[in-house]
Amino acid sequence: MSAKHIYEAMLTGPQNMPTFPDSTMPLQQKQDIIAYVEHTTNQAKNPNYGGLTLGSLGPVTEGLFGWIFALGALIGIAIWIAARTPKAKKS
Repeated sequence: MSAKHIYEAMLTGPQNMPTFPDSTMPLQQKQDIIAYVEHTTNQAKNPNYGGLTLGSLGPVTEGLFGWIFALGALIGIAIWIAARTPKAKKS
């Protein structure tokens, strides 16, 4: 549905919908309503599941990213600690 169709529906009031002439609702309010309807329609077509949108696959990619980052950090810390032990300093 285009903005033109929504605007015409506001003016003509199809079926049981009331009409909204410029005397009842100013043009700016009509444009705001049309922008809102278009925004919500686009959100329904392209849902955002929240988070970082890593591939737009939802929380699975975020969890995988978190596990990989955490495991990498833990391995790095383990290597750092192991390099500073007395055995490592003898070599």
